[in-house]
Amino acid sequence: MNKLPKRPMLRTKNRGGAPKGNRNAYKTGLHTGEMTARHAKVRHLVRHARQVIALALGGNASGQI
Repeated sequence: MNKLPKRPMLRTKNRGGAPKGNRNAYKTGLHTGEMTARHAKVRHLVRHARQVIALALGGNASGQI
């Protein structure tokens, strides 16, 4: 019989997240529907705030200051 020494198992570093092949895993929540809606609302509020500031400074309402 061949008595070769056993090779140690090579382990890769865990990079976090879901196991390989699990494409439906919930990872960060960045692209959930709730966060997408929240980002849209924030964009709308920022756009509106810029228009109000532009009008208050006597500029036009295009949002450019």
